Amino acid sequence: MPHSAAGDEDRAGGVRAPLAQLQAWFLTAMTSPDGAVRGAQLASERHGLTQEQVLKRTRGGPAPLHIHADGYVQRLLECLQADYPVLRKVMGDELFAFFARAYVWRHPSASPTLYDLGGGFADFLAASQRAAGTHQAALRFPVELAQLERARSEAGRAPGLEKLAPPMLASGLDVLLGNARAWRLAPCTRLLALSFPMCSFWHQAQAAPDDAVPAQPEASSSFVAITRMHYRLAMQELQPWQFYWLQALAGGAPLAHCAQQAAQSSGRPPDEVLADALLWLPMAAAAGLVASDA
Repeated sequence: MPHSAAGDEDRAGGVRAPLAQLQAWFLTAMTSPDGAVRGAQLASERHGLTQEQVLKRTRGGPAPLHIHADGYVQRLLECLQADYPVLRKVMGDELFAFFARAYVWRHPSASPTLYDLGGGFADFLAASQRAAGTHQAALRFPVELAQLERARSEAGRAPGLEKLAPPMLASGLDVLLGNARAWRLAPCTRLLALSFPMCSFWHQAQAAPDDAVPAQPEASSSFVAITRMHYRLAMQELQPWQFYWLQALAGGAPLAHCAQQAAQSSGRPPDEVLADALLWLPMAAAAGLVASDA
């Protein structure tokens, strides 16, 4: 890393710069979309330190800030590539890098963990397409693919059920009488309502070589649950009522109310949804989608 003037008297100006000021200077200089030279100018204007006060010269020449800036941005790009492997494959390296660099410049990392870096990438892609007009529907596919891959990352890092005892399922009669224990959405479960059948496409694209990416599927409503069971990620398609049932459960609704909300949202009779839910609950628990409080 370049030598900074933190805590030392600078050779040029005799300035003692606080660490926070130096960090802000480096962040501005290294994430400017116009390169390191323009970044150093912006950093000087915003934070009151010149490049000579922050960096030592190398054998009488200017400090190689661009080397550190390029390396910093490249490291962030590699993190985004790791978080969105199928999106990168679908978009191609050049187009993905274009959007990834624009994202990094617009939203520089402000977290101590690089896991948080890509949290807003899907929203960034969506915002870049607001003027797409008649092509907006087609361009929604990479946005939803980014949402799916981000949800996978979140499910992989969220608290899971691995250290909890297997849930004890209530009987249908207990649920109807209101005697069942409280159920909740598993903390590692993520729910997505999408416009494309993304689960099957993701698996096909992930397994395909880079030069044989499957064709984009036709638009079709899809409901997806992503969770982690025994430290392994799993994705599954949901029926509409199942999605709305889990969505209601995530909001804290009891099971009977979950069935009512799922019936209303899916257009099915409430009694049918409740009966199906009672049969499906053991499978949802076994798949790690839901958990019960002891």
